Amino acid sequence: MISENILIPASVSKGNNQLSVPPGFASLTAFTLRKRRVESKQETCNFSHFNGNGSATEPLQVYSSLGMDEPEFNMFLNRRPWLLSDRSTQNPGELNIKQLDMVTTSWHPGDVHITELEEVPVFRPTEEEFKDMIKYISSVYPQAKKYGICRVVPPSSWQPPCLLKDKNKWESSTFKTHAQRIHELWSHPHAKRKMSPTPEKNDEKRRKGLGMIIAAEHVEDSNTNSECEFTLETFKRYADEFKNRYFSSLRKTYDKDGLVSVKEHLEPTLESIEREYNRIIENPSEEIEVLYGADIDTRVFGSGFPNPGYPEYIESDWNLNNVPKLPGSILAFGSIENSSILTPKLCMGMCFSSVCWNVAEHHLYAMSYMHLGSPRIWYGCSGIHSLKFESALKKNSFNLQLENLESFHKQAIQIPPSMLKSEGIPVYRCVQNPGEFVFILPGSYHASFDCGFNCSEKAYFAPIDWILHGLNAAEVYHDQRRKTMISFDKLLMSVASEAVRATWSSLLMGKNSEENRRWMSFCKKDGILTKALKSRVRLEIAMRDHLCNKSKSLNMKDYFEAGTTQKSQCSICSYDLHFSAVVCSSCSPSPDDNNSKYACLRHAKQLCSCPWSARMFLFRHSIKELNILVDALEVKVSAVCKWAKEVFGLRLTRLQRD
Repeated sequence: MISENILIPASVSKGNNQLSVPPGFASLTAFTLRKRRVESKQETCNFSHFNGNGSATEPLQVYSSLGMDEPEFNMFLNRRPWLLSDRSTQNPGELNIKQLDMVTTSWHPGDVHITELEEVPVFRPTEEEFKDMIKYISSVYPQAKKYGICRVVPPSSWQPPCLLKDKNKWESSTFKTHAQRIHELWSHPHAKRKMSPTPEKNDEKRRKGLGMIIAAEHVEDSNTNSECEFTLETFKRYADEFKNRYFSSLRKTYDKDGLVSVKEHLEPTLESIEREYNRIIENPSEEIEVLYGADIDTRVFGSGFPNPGYPEYIESDWNLNNVPKLPGSILAFGSIENSSILTPKLCMGMCFSSVCWNVAEHHLYAMSYMHLGSPRIWYGCSGIHSLKFESALKKNSFNLQLENLESFHKQAIQIPPSMLKSEGIPVYRCVQNPGEFVFILPGSYHASFDCGFNCSEKAYFAPIDWILHGLNAAEVYHDQRRKTMISFDKLLMSVASEAVRATWSSLLMGKNSEENRRWMSFCKKDGILTKALKSRVRLEIAMRDHLCNKSKSLNMKDYFEAGTTQKSQCSICSYDLHFSAVVCSSCSPSPDDNNSKYACLRHAKQLCSCPWSARMFLFRHSIKELNILVDALEVKVSAVCKWAKEVFGLRLTRLQRD
């Protein structure tokens, strides 16, 4: 064991007197040199020691890697108080560079056993099958559903150009990243911690692998410890530098002057990266922080998919810009036209950057496409095991203390697959390469991490069979007091009304088109759409019968669409208020009051402390109207006619009746 000073260096800008703040670091003036005890492993650790003149005693020239010559490096070290053994007594101008130990990181091959996981199915559609994405996914769903995720490899002819490689985009467009502390992604209550305790609460931790990164001229300044802006070019350089240094070692050799150490880069296999990632998660012995550019809005940054100059790709079902609103996806309905759920998101990753275990928003179908870079390793768990998964999560995560998982969606928890398997939960593995898709099935838990620099894009969509998953997700969001991104009830009503319109057109107008037949297949008593609406209406009836004073009910439109008031979610649990709401006549006497608060029926009593008699109940549809829609979905002709007339203004003429 050796005791050493650990340097947390910063990127520096050549010829610039101002030091920029590297990503994931606090202000340089706040850095403190502190003693740490680190195991000495000649084969796996890299040390560069500097003498009083600033020159390296080993061949590795750090100042060169930072884009400086030796005099500039010496000037840099002596002009800033960025490394002090005792800030209270040492003059910043008297920095003694003999104290410096530039520590880079290393990996630990063979230190952890990797649990064998079954691979998810890989689907390879033909040219003909590839034309209709929704239809193809529906065809493979029965085989894929037990895995939670699956991989789709497009036909060899499908090779869309990547707009991210455009020179202007690559070198000029910027995006924000946030820091991820990989060693903290899983806090098991019984996990052994080998890391030294932090002497002071606000002391900066050692960031292995973020030392000696890229010169500040390659990275824009940041005022926070968690965000920094990059271009694709600079982020790739940053990511490559991290990976090269992490998977390097010192090889001992001899020259004419004696024993020397030569830095040797080792190109890791995917198995090596996965083994090391699991070692960091399961048995963290050092602090490792990486950067991740997640959920980058393509409306601002731009999509990686082709523009109108490539018509065969701009109109493709597999272009993620088209996916949310494809004809087979019910997200195409205008009821959610302003939702960000319709916009594909970009992700920029580096080695070890992670997406922790989660379920897609609103339990939607999700699709991820890898544009370029290194592979991503995925783990999947079918939604049928969600209760067991959440039970294992509570049992095996020290940070998650809530019994009802109210804040689970806010957690960043990366439980190792080995632990889940030990709890009897099936977990499956998938390796996504550039040019390939990964599909996430509704309600499935999934996690992933990157094996190096890469760029991917994801989008959501919802075939009609999602509707029952969406109904369940609405209740899950309510239980978790989670804000919704779409109004499920509004979407359900829009889709149900469209099915009634198709039924009217087919049965009463004689337009028996393929599209009308498709809509009608979701209707009748056993239809998936009929079941979803029936279930939702039963719940609404139960709540209204239990709580509401019908003499104090008002039309919701008078409140929600009057003046400037645009409330649509419960002020207590964020539940969607499309069907019904509660307001207090004392607290919110006028629909024009922008400070008015509303609650769902289940939180009517918690809305305020005013007498119960002050509550007013707001309904968008009467129960009678909702039951007419249910009957119309069951293809009762009188109900179809009534709904078509009242909602769409459609009427049968005498000639048509005859």
